[in-house]
Amino acid sequence: MSKVIEIKIGSEPQSLVAKAEKAAREKGMEFSGDETTGCFSGNGVDGVYEFRGDLLAITITKKPFVLPWAVIEASVKSFFA
Repeated sequence: MSKVIEIKIGSEPQSLVAKAEKAAREKGMEFSGDETTGCFSGNGVDGVYEFRGDLLAITITKKPFVLPWAVIEASVKSFFA
């Protein structure tokens, strides 16, 4: 089951991508993408992202069964925001 998380962004996509790349390196996660689209994977969570104007749409495509969606959403938001 997948879920889309939308975040209203207040800064340029390039800076958010740079922050996400750095966080991925530090946490041993995989991250690839640019200021339009990309994907990430780590800690049992897989997802894709897409910038849509002033929104960042993140689709979680895989998550551990035991992790609640609220935990996933908080982690993803802190990863990109």
